[in-house]
Amino acid sequence: MRTGRPIIMKFRTRVVVLVVVIFVISAVCFISEPWLGPLDEELSADYLDLSEDESDVEEARAAVAPEVSENREDFFRFPFGVFNESSRQKRIEQFIGRYDVDWNFEPLPGTDLWKIASSWVTPEQIHGEYVPELGAVLSAMSSGPIIKADVMTKGSQLKLLLFLRGGQGVLFKPKWYDRDYIVEGKPYDGHDRHNGEIVAFHFNRLLGFNRVPLTIGRVVDLENEILPVATEQLKATFFKNGSNTCFYGKCLYCKDMSTGVCANGTRMEGAVILGLPPRFMFIKYRHPWGRTYREGHTARWEHGDENYCTDVQKLSLFGSGRLLLDIIDACVFDYIVGNADRHHFEMFLNETDSILIMFDNGKSFGNPFQDEESILAPLKQCRRIRYSTAHNLRLLRHGVLSKVLGDVLSRDPLAPLLTSPHFHAMDRRLEYTVRLIEEYAEADPDVLVEVPVS
Repeated sequence: MRTGRPIIMKFRTRVVVLVVVIFVISAVCFISEPWLGPLDEELSADYLDLSEDESDVEEARAAVAPEVSENREDFFRFPFGVFNESSRQKRIEQFIGRYDVDWNFEPLPGTDLWKIASSWVTPEQIHGEYVPELGAVLSAMSSGPIIKADVMTKGSQLKLLLFLRGGQGVLFKPKWYDRDYIVEGKPYDGHDRHNGEIVAFHFNRLLGFNRVPLTIGRVVDLENEILPVATEQLKATFFKNGSNTCFYGKCLYCKDMSTGVCANGTRMEGAVILGLPPRFMFIKYRHPWGRTYREGHTARWEHGDENYCTDVQKLSLFGSGRLLLDIIDACVFDYIVGNADRHHFEMFLNETDSILIMFDNGKSFGNPFQDEESILAPLKQCRRIRYSTAHNLRLLRHGVLSKVLGDVLSRDPLAPLLTSPHFHAMDRRLEYTVRLIEEYAEADPDVLVEVPVS
């Protein structure tokens, strides 16, 4: 009998341990299942190694962020296209109230705006969700005195490196086309569109990405603002075309006067893009869904390979962390603005789980009548997307995007920035993307990832 008791005790202990393990597993499964709160009644009607060398805030958020649905399987099961016009208008007003830039904000005397903007940058964001000084920083970028101008040799497109009073570096991308010019040909053809850089910054804000550097329009006088502070290297590229002052700078495609850009007289408009703090370094990678840019040669992903995304995830860079989801966010963003030219991407060097920094948005808004669906390949082949991205896209449907964005952009110094066909194209592409996500999510609720748990 003495030998039997230990055996019984061991058996009882194992049973208890087993019960506890089953309970814990069940609890974990329950917790991990995203049981979400009821959908806002007002909104329910319309819901429905590749490495290469190369407090007011909460009120504002609550104004446009409804409670999430009770179950993610139900999240995409409301009829498409049904909405109440009054609730739509209210949503437009809420978005404008949240994202319209406060151009009247006056910082305290002696405030270092460049230091403030620098403080916003972290490995997870380029700027905050709501930063009252945004208008003051953008205004300084658009009107601050230029103390030095130089060539910018990096990249294939013409741009200048300017330094503003206080030593802040910015890029200046010049105007090449009038607003109604349509770029024909391949979806990545043509020069960079400076207005596209500005629109991309604000669209990125509306989606809650906060991954695009601050950008604003500016008109510079080449004779009075640039040449007096230009380096000899830049001065050597200036020339005259009739009464217009021109330059061709230095870049991959910047060769001579035949590749130059000209001002209207001496005044040239362009996009000013804020440089990121020098405390950060960057690493550049080839985009796994990049194009070959060679006639007759296509990349593997362009062949509709069903295993391509799986193979991409086998690479250490994309197998864990946020990067793959950032790429899918970027492809949705690029499709809506018409940018088919994201062949590389950059991240913060030596930073754990850095964001994909969305530099170089100039190839957007080339042709409003062409919807380049190949840009959506990461979404279509991986069939995953962040819940927050899908949710924000749905809030902007039914023309809310064009109304809100048009209002926000109307205060830029170069307004109007887009023609009506481009606004219509953004709404159309957004609707298509939402329908696609709905289709995927109805078939497999796990398409939505990083789902918030109430």
